[in-house]
Amino acid sequence: PQGGPARVGRPAGPILLAALEPGDGLGMFGGSVKQVLRAGDRVRAHFQNRYNEKSTATDVGTLLQFTTGEAEVHFDDGAVQCVSKTWIAERLSAWDLDLAPGDLAHAHYASGKGRTLGTDMGVVLAVLEGGRVRIRFQDSIMQTIPMGWVEQVIRLQPGDRVMSCFKVNDGRGAKSLKTDMGSVLQVSSEEVHVVFDDNVEQNVAKTWVAQRTRNWDLVVEIGSVADVHFEVGDDGRRSSSTDIGIVMTSCVEGRVTVQFQDTIQQTVPLGWIARIREWGPGDRVQAHFKTGGGDKSNDTDVATVLFVSLLEAELYFDDGIQQCVSKAWVTERIRNWSAEVPELAVGDVVIAHFKRPGNHCRSVQTDRGIILSMLPKGQVSIMFQDDVTQVIPKGWLEAMATRWSGQREKLVQDEDPTGSASDTITKTRQRPGPITGPTSGAPDCVICMDAKPNGVIVHGETCHQSTCFSCAKRLHRNGDTCPICREPIDTVCRLHGE
Repeated sequence: PQGGPARVGRPAGPILLAALEPGDGLGMFGGSVKQVLRAGDRVRAHFQNRYNEKSTATDVGTLLQFTTGEAEVHFDDGAVQCVSKTWIAERLSAWDLDLAPGDLAHAHYASGKGRTLGTDMGVVLAVLEGGRVRIRFQDSIMQTIPMGWVEQVIRLQPGDRVMSCFKVNDGRGAKSLKTDMGSVLQVSSEEVHVVFDDNVEQNVAKTWVAQRTRNWDLVVEIGSVADVHFEVGDDGRRSSSTDIGIVMTSCVEGRVTVQFQDTIQQTVPLGWIARIREWGPGDRVQAHFKTGGGDKSNDTDVATVLFVSLLEAELYFDDGIQQCVSKAWVTERIRNWSAEVPELAVGDVVIAHFKRPGNHCRSVQTDRGIILSMLPKGQVSIMFQDDVTQVIPKGWLEAMATRWSGQREKLVQDEDPTGSASDTITKTRQRPGPITGPTSGAPDCVICMDAKPNGVIVHGETCHQSTCFSCAKRLHRNGDTCPICREPIDTVCRLHGE
């Protein structure tokens, strides 16, 4: 420190660990400025001179721990002192890293009496009380340092991609001078099992890992479709490109078995998975298809996903052909249907594509229709405006026009001042009429919205009257539930006198 006498060492005696809360220390940060200081923070503080008085100058140090009125500071010249909290002039940087034994850390270390300017790689051996941590550095020297001296933490896990030194002379020699790229298979307290891209496996010291180039953050399950690197050549080295494959097994010792598009299976390191391809029923995809001989086509076509099993996906192609193909044949998702269209229910009015007469191809244009029933394998039954009912893939639905929520919904056109109908369509809601008879006014079957609600839906000892008799019979025939209460339909009948 400049401008003051030398400091004395820390006083003896234990100090309880506590946090320095806002307002502790009057005027510590310029009066109105309040901060929360924690162990590990880098601060500028006054220190005790040789007369045990407050110094005129300040110096940089690391906070270790606190008592009610004091803070223990490890100054960068190696001196450790307990000083009044009011002596802390400012916080230079906050420390918020999470340390645990086995972590790989870039940390400053003690050289002579002071803190080094540069950092070195080490393995955390123990996190101690009093804001300290014990680390073994690359040269096997162990030091107990303030945990605030740790600048970066790397917690290795299976799947991580790393640049690491390796053992020369077929794994029997010393540490190599250069590094090579590899994937982490397993991690122990002080070693890491790495398979390098030339398919050589070695257990090396954690401190030999120079850099983590990719943190493994993917969720891989059996049946996941992924872009995966594969083994090439006689030595089984890692390919530079990826292929689409299906994960066949859970991760065992950092490896998974993958089946690729050509049905070849390989057991590869978890870190060779580049990305997960996410798609499901309703999504629009680009996929290969089966040719006349059942082989994989060279080209791809657009299809809608109906159903997904462990290895296969049932697709409805836009040309009207329905096939079950390998999930690895799906090359791209072009529409995330579930993210764009809300959850569907019977009675919803939707805008959808339809099957063209004859070849059942997907139409280019759309039409408005009412959902009559939700079917398995990603299909819905819809009655369109021309009273034609079709079963189509739910991925053909483009948008929701009117949400059915157990109440009647009537579309009304507002009149503009000139007397012509405006383009704005508003929705008015009213509660269902009593079951003793139809409501007065315009016909309003909740399904077709074009007939009187003269159908009575019976379920147990109760019934609801909200649809016309034709729509009620259709709901009963299709096995759908009551559109009002979602109870199973026992029978339907026509209102007496209708």
